[in-house]
Amino acid sequence: MNNLFARSCPCCGKSISFSERLIILNREVLACKFCARCLKPNFKIMLFNMFWFSMSVSWFIKSHTSLGYVWALCAAVFAATVVLPALDLLFSLEEETFDELN
Repeated sequence: MNNLFARSCPCCGKSISFSERLIILNREVLACKFCARCLKPNFKIMLFNMFWFSMSVSWFIKSHTSLGYVWALCAAVFAATVVLPALDLLFSLEEETFDELN
């Protein structure tokens, strides 16, 4: 069961356990304990999850309540910001790149 939730570091390939990735819930940067590289959830997967989850929530609210499109969109964005960090724990990681402004 432990291997089911373990993901590997994209830099060194070593396994990062689910309990070590819980820091992602606070939207903090995760550091690999083996190579000390900063990691974050995969950006493309995060966008895909945000799209389908927001669309599903807004469709459900619009079809099952009398709320308008604006309220359904607001509820979908709120639900996505609350639930998606937990969903990001289940998917792969990528190295964090820090862009300098200078």
